[in-house]
Amino acid sequence: MKLIDQPLDEVYDWRADVMSDLWDPRLARRRLKSMPDVLVCDALLDQTLFSGVGNIIKNEVLFRIRVHPANPVGDLPPRKLADLVKQAREYSFDFLRWKRGFELKKHWQVHTRRTCPRCGGPVSKVYMGTTHRRTFFCPVCQVDYRAGMPRPPAKKRTLARGPVQRGGARPVR
Repeated sequence: MKLIDQPLDEVYDWRADVMSDLWDPRLARRRLKSMPDVLVCDALLDQTLFSGVGNIIKNEVLFRIRVHPANPVGDLPPRKLADLVKQAREYSFDFLRWKRGFELKKHWQVHTRRTCPRCGGPVSKVYMGTTHRRTFFCPVCQVDYRAGMPRPPAKKRTLARGPVQRGGARPVR
């Protein structure tokens, strides 16, 4: 805790507070891009980037966006970086709503869980990053984008509109 003599607005950057009306997602993305070697698990706990985000939110956001916590920020594809910024805020509001409703833990997907709700595999628990905070993640569902790491196979998309008849026509329903 730090006691301050000045008015709070003079010393606190509300643009970094994920629950503030003044929160600036563009500023968060710019700051993230300036720290490419920082692990994404550490970046989420950096209060100058995501003020208000704690360890549970870190774990759940990374699970939501399917990103392995050991990825350096600079290895994330642009879309995942945007998802990270967006979900840090969205999950924080979900977290508060669930906490006020006394139902927070039932919404945890990966934090303190043993089994992944997506794939059914085991959830890993590692003390990770510069803070050595407990990090829960699914090593199967959360993609490791680090250079040289294998990527999950691309999923084939199929149309579910019914069987194709001879000549390529679909049956009329």
